Amino acid sequence: MTAPSTLRLAQFNLSLAGRQAGEIKAKMLAPTPSRQIKNLAATLQRVRPDVVVLCEFDHPGNGGDDGALAAFCERHLAESQHGDMPIDYPYRYLPATNTGLKLTVPVSEHQHLTNAQQCHGFGDYHGQFGYVILSRYPIEDDAIRTWQHFAWHQLPHHQLPAEYYTKQAQQALRLASKNLVSVPILVGDERIQVVACHPTPPVFDGPEKRNWRRNSDEIHQLIGLLDNADWLVDDKGAHGGLSTETPFVVIGDLNADPSYGDGDKQAIGALLNHPRVHPEVALGAQVPKSEAARSHAFRFIEGKGRAIATHNGGLRLDYVLPSRELAVLASGVFWPAPDDADYPLICDKNGQEHARVHSDHRLVWVDVALS
Repeated sequence: MTAPSTLRLAQFNLSLAGRQAGEIKAKMLAPTPSRQIKNLAATLQRVRPDVVVLCEFDHPGNGGDDGALAAFCERHLAESQHGDMPIDYPYRYLPATNTGLKLTVPVSEHQHLTNAQQCHGFGDYHGQFGYVILSRYPIEDDAIRTWQHFAWHQLPHHQLPAEYYTKQAQQALRLASKNLVSVPILVGDERIQVVACHPTPPVFDGPEKRNWRRNSDEIHQLIGLLDNADWLVDDKGAHGGLSTETPFVVIGDLNADPSYGDGDKQAIGALLNHPRVHPEVALGAQVPKSEAARSHAFRFIEGKGRAIATHNGGLRLDYVLPSRELAVLASGVFWPAPDDADYPLICDKNGQEHARVHSDHRLVWVDVALS
């Protein structure tokens, strides 16, 4: 493939988590595709990202494909949806995930926990709520780094609530609710590091605020990767994160809004203000946005719409954050307005937007120039 002059990078939470293992695979292989799957595929065909992180796409959890991702690519993305041009992603990566991976020690002496709450990352089965990476350009598989096994207590100044977890769990529990990965993408003569993660939502907990603390600390781990911190040890035992010469893009549903919602504003603010992150995409004029979002009465923020929202609730949760040295050409959020021809992709027959026909998140994209 000829090296392009522009690379489009995207984040898209598909909301494709099944109630039981194999459910998403069955939907992908069904003779008649669901409206949701057709609409999600059509969205990707219309935006046409070169590299995209798809959150909440179930897979076996150990880094393998049970056929669901292959079916999505080969039966849906490779087939025209609503008249759109098919798109091919020959390079795919399914990071192993902590979701649904049960701890082998008692978790808490103070609470009656469900099976999903007794796992390294919340999940009814291994691989639920996992994420995948699709690329039109080669992935340098041998150079991928992961931090799936990094323990929560290893993070400097961690916020692990000792009053909630047993002593055994405090030592064993991993920090990443899914996984933190650094994936090199080769585009012509250039090598761009895709840093992907999906921190746990900072809600659904109790007075100990274990999920709020974990979301905050997962973001701090991500910051440590950008800082090339020596305390950060990957799954092969190598210390440090990204070198200062490495161009990168952080992509993920971070479940944190810098101004509203329940997350740690200081943590997400520290990431967005990081000296290595492109300031205009993080907080300036090139923050991805959609004017259609302004018309929504969002429950979190007193009925006011926000053009930078990426979630139906009105929060900015999904991010594509290039490094400062990358030249950003354009950015956006795929959020068609009611009078837009694309609006049927995100709404039902009654004009209501919800996850059963699309997702509760919107696709976020950023175009960067390549030398």
